[in-house]
This record gives sequence, C-alpha cells and structure tokens, in this order.
Amino acid sequence: MKTKHLFWGFLFITIGLLVLLNNFGSINLDWITIWKFWPAVFILLGISFLIRQEVLKGFIVSLTAILLAFAIFATFKAGWELAGDHFFIDVDDGIEISESDSDEIETTTFEEEFNPGIQKAILNFDAGAGSFILKNTTAKLISLTARGIKDNYRLNRNDNKEVSTLDFEMERTRFSFRKGKIRNKVEFNLNPEPVWNMNLDLGAASIDFDFSKFKVEKIDMNMGAASLKTKLGDLSDQLKFNLDAGASSIEIWVPETSGCEIKTDVALSSKDFEGFNKISSDLYRTENFGTSGKKIYLEIDSGVSSIKVKRYSGSW
Repeated sequence: MKTKHLFWGFLFITIGLLVLLNNFGSINLDWITIWKFWPAVFILLGISFLIRQEVLKGFIVSLTAILLAFAIFATFKAGWELAGDHFFIDVDDGIEISESDSDEIETTTFEEEFNPGIQKAILNFDAGAGSFILKNTTAKLISLTARGIKDNYRLNRNDNKEVSTLDFEMERTRFSFRKGKIRNKVEFNLNPEPVWNMNLDLGAASIDFDFSKFKVEKIDMNMGAASLKTKLGDLSDQLKFNLDAGASSIEIWVPETSGCEIKTDVALSSKDFEGFNKISSDLYRTENFGTSGKKIYLEIDSGVSSIKVKRYSGSW
C-alpha cells in the first residue's frame, strides 16, 4: 500500500474516532501541551523520506498522521469551547487574551483619489487573519471598508511620477472573536485603469478575490491556513501569480482565452487541474499555452492542501 494512502487513512480514521468518542463523553486534551509537539510532524515526515524499508516507512507515516490528527482535534475542540464567548487577541510582545466589549468593533472606510496620470499601482496588503473580499471597481484609486477592532488599520500612499504605492496594514495584530468567528473583515475595490502589482500577506483567512476586472501584472500572495477562491482575468498580456500557502483550500479560476502554466511545490496535497496537460511531475500547461498571446503563470507552494485550478469562458 502506498504511504500516502496510509497517511490519509490514519489521519481521517483517528479524527473520526476522536470526534465519535467526544460525542459520547467529552475528551479532555491539554491543547497547549499537544500544540507544542506539532513540529514533530515535520521531523517524522523527514525521517520517512530517508527510510527505504517500506514497512518501517509505513509505520512512521501512520504515526505522523495520528499525531497530526490529535493536534487538529485538540485545536478545533479548544476553539469550539470558546465559540460562545466574545474576546479579542492582542499579539505584540507575546499573546494576550482579554474580554472585549461590542463597542470596540467599528467600520472604517479608507479611500484614495485616482490621478489619471497614474499608470501603475502597487498594493502592499498586510492584514493577518480574517475575511478579505475584492469584487468591484471604483472611480477612486482604492476604496476599502474594514470592520473589526477600532483604529486597527492604516493606509499610506506614496506617488512617484506614474507609479502609486499603497501600503495597507494593521497598526497592531489584534483580532476580535464572537461566537467562534474572527471579526476582522476587509472589503476593497480598485480602479481598473492602472496596471496593478500586489503583495498580499494574509494569515488564517477566508479570501474571495476577483481580479478579472483589473489589469494585473503580478500577484505575490502569502497566506496561512486559509480558504482561497480567486478569479484571474485576461486584461494583461502576462500575469504572474506566486502563491505560498499553509494547509489550505485553494480554488483558482483562469480564463480559457489565456494560455496557463502551473508549477507546483506541494507536499501531501490533492491536485485537480481541469483542462491542463501534465508536462512533468510538477509542471502543467493548457493546450493553448504555446499559441495564446496572453499567458498566466501560476507558481503554487503549499503544505497539506486541496488545490483546484479550473478554466472558465465568458464572464462566468
């Protein structure tokens, strides 16, 4: 039996057993103590790569899956027990958890005017964990609406001739939780006229980005354990999208009008590249990659993830 089958089999079986037992009687696990041992998952995986003897390799991989299952279960159980509480986490010189009143939460709008002389815009977006949405265009250069801890964001702008650089980031790494959900949501709209370059640094997040309405040249996205859904467009002749992700659910839509190439560096991830031809173990291309005048280059580096790249036609 292949070791990857053993890994996923023992992972799901262990999580299922823990959840089942917890349903009949609460299982008390010291989350903090268990979480300290999560780096052992990488150590065991590293050992499994060095071992050639199949039986021993299978044992190590199975043990890795069981350890990871306990860490996942303990984490979600701890979060569930806090689901009915309202509190916030302030991460500066360590981690502090304290109660938060509802009046700490507010909605703040940030806007920057568009100058027709701006040909290129660079967005540096650093927002930690939360929910982030890009859907619509705006007559402004950028328009953002942030809902979360009061006075927790800042937007700076620096123009240099035809290039405008926008820095949007948290003043402090602070998150509000209510009923188990992070109350840190940012919706933003962009002007469709300039060519956009984006550097996006996000944590454990729910991400829904529609880039199809914009002339995007390059996207560098770094995210933690996240859920990503994004749609790319064909308004630029060439688009480079570099994604560095943790354990995530990733769904990327690319237009059929563009030739697309995918390079992957993934470990223990499921891949669904619909409409792509496999060139080598980590390289995939669409049939029209060599002939299309518009090209999209995807580079995906992730841990244990579910990765889907699909093609769409028309406006979708």
